[in-house]
Amino acid sequence: MRDVGQRLRRLLYIVPYVAKHREGVDVDQLARMLDIGREELLADLELLSQVGPPDGDPGEYLLVSVDEGRVFVDLAHRLTRPLRLTAAEGCSLLLGIRALRESGIAPFDAAMQSAEAKLLTALGRDAGEAQNLATSTVVAATDAAVATHLRALVTAARRRERVEIEYAAVSRAEAQRRRVDPYGIVHHAGEWYVVGHCHKRGDVRTFRIDRIAALTTTGENFETPVGFDLNAYRRERLYVPSADSTTVRVHLDPLAVTRIGANWPVGEVTMFDDGSAELLVDCDGFEWVTSWVLGLGRHAWIAGPDTARAAMRERVARLRAELVG
Repeated sequence: MRDVGQRLRRLLYIVPYVAKHREGVDVDQLARMLDIGREELLADLELLSQVGPPDGDPGEYLLVSVDEGRVFVDLAHRLTRPLRLTAAEGCSLLLGIRALRESGIAPFDAAMQSAEAKLLTALGRDAGEAQNLATSTVVAATDAAVATHLRALVTAARRRERVEIEYAAVSRAEAQRRRVDPYGIVHHAGEWYVVGHCHKRGDVRTFRIDRIAALTTTGENFETPVGFDLNAYRRERLYVPSADSTTVRVHLDPLAVTRIGANWPVGEVTMFDDGSAELLVDCDGFEWVTSWVLGLGRHAWIAGPDTARAAMRERVARLRAELVG
């Protein structure tokens, strides 16, 4: 079985390697590269000459030849032509292109329009069906202000240009001015966010774009930290609740609200007249939420449900036991 696997890997290597050398490849050189004998290589080439579509004629098979000690491979038309898209696949791509155009995140209108035209051409006779499928699906448009900020932030992130924003945090009634190095844009749970270094806080923060009241570029450039991974940041910091998640109610006093600033977890926030707040956050398990509340000390506590409160008591008891031990 191992010999069959090794031979298959050789065959899969030989075809693209030799095909890209229009002048051919020396037989003995190729045999040495593959660490096999000349006769074994010739047997492999004989097998390759029988490769082609099951319903094809001999002209649609691989043309493998050895001439004056050199190996040549010519791919038949059916083996080089890309597989045809189905109408459903074309519809999916059309919806993706149109969603990007409507979202405002991609400031490449001409390029997107050209890509859509090329896609329809490639679909051929299935273009009409794909168009009908796509037309019967509604892609919601983004708010005009959000779309404008999205375009500016995508461009700034691509050019690594620092921006200055007026940001209205949940904890404050008025917008505050922030200087931000935009590392990237994330779409999460129906909202757009910009992730970047906040110079006011001196740390990487997440800003909801619909809370940005104004945005300008500063003319300054920045460098994204080595090793920063936007996808990893999204997985670790942003959360999509599952069907089995529990909604935890957290109460925060005014000092806790001030400490959180713009870095609220994703959840529903209710502000009270005395400056305190209540946060409703969905959790799969209570490890994260108990850790987050403990980080705020006596200025925050879990108000419900009872299972979450019990998890907090257990965690506090465990910490006390570790400290005493």
